[in-house]
Amino acid sequence: MNSGATPEWTRPDMPLPARPAQPAAPPPATLAMPAPLPEREPEPAPAPVSGNWHRFHYPVAVFLVAFAVTALAVTAARWSGHRADMAGYAGAGLALPALGAVKAVQLLLLLTGLCALLSRRDVWLLPTLFGWLAGFGVFAVLDVVKGRMLPLAEHGVYAAVFAALLAVSYTLSVKARVGGPAGGQGGQGPRPSGLSRTQEFALSAANRWQRAPQG
Repeated sequence: MNSGATPEWTRPDMPLPARPAQPAAPPPATLAMPAPLPEREPEPAPAPVSGNWHRFHYPVAVFLVAFAVTALAVTAARWSGHRADMAGYAGAGLALPALGAVKAVQLLLLLTGLCALLSRRDVWLLPTLFGWLAGFGVFAVLDVVKGRMLPLAEHGVYAAVFAALLAVSYTLSVKARVGGPAGGQGGQGPRPSGLSRTQEFALSAANRWQRAPQG
């Protein structure tokens, strides 16, 4: 049984041969964490339209501003003629102060029209229209008292135009209020319970006008 065995390998007093050195295992690779993505800033919400502003209020406001600028420019160009016209209403002594007061009111109406256009609030638009209507109405009454037929026709036409614009603007304000956020786009929301009889009448007229082209 022991034939062919190496004596050095079988002697118990001799150490066993050393095992061959094995290469050290590399440390486990650490997975690199991806860099966090930068957080996207939330997009700012569109600024809501303030007040009961309808998209058709824009042409009305632009007309008011242009009309006021034209009236002031024409008066500056024809100051003597307008002063003579005012003398026919208030007398020669009060012609200059009266003309200055009228132009001051027109300048104030220009500023309120600009406020309505820039701030998009009908609270500025409606008084501006009423101011022009009242002014031409006063001149129409003075024309009747003085018996001036040609200025009466002119002032009467202007008063009728501003009365129509006032009614249209008021109707658009009610329409925008009823429509809520979509009122400026012709929204058909439920009617609020706080409408007055005048507002309900204006809303009914607006709905009939809106259905007329469809019919």
